[in-house]
Amino acid sequence: MLNRLKSLLAAPPAVQPPSEALSTALLLLELASADFSSDDVELARVRSLLQARFALDAAALDALLVEARDKARSSVSLHQFVGTLNSSLDADGKRALITMLWEVAYADGRIDKYEEHLLRRLVDLLHIPMADYIRAREAVMAAAGGSEAGA
Repeated sequence: MLNRLKSLLAAPPAVQPPSEALSTALLLLELASADFSSDDVELARVRSLLQARFALDAAALDALLVEARDKARSSVSLHQFVGTLNSSLDADGKRALITMLWEVAYADGRIDKYEEHLLRRLVDLLHIPMADYIRAREAVMAAAGGSEAGA
């Protein structure tokens, strides 16, 4: 009984911050579903971007995506994930991340207003200069051969 009481009163275990890979996966998945639909093209783009960025095999990629979906469902905020990325990425890393986010948003050939809203919010939270945001958008759209009015 005394041991049980001690364990109840003990300090909670330290919570590990999410990894860069998990944080990136979660943000990409959040963006893919920001328009309230999970388009297969966007999800395929998320998979290919994560595989290339973190050199994951299929099993590790699947596990990462399952964990990211679980964390997204149980989290009330993106701040812990953004915090991980702010502390682990330099300016070049953040430019690469915003490009990845734009690639997911534009994978279906259009930018939804909710996707753009989330992108702008993430740019602010990640302290990414607006010029980098615009350059990434233009580069992604030029590579896709399209343009999106108002985006």
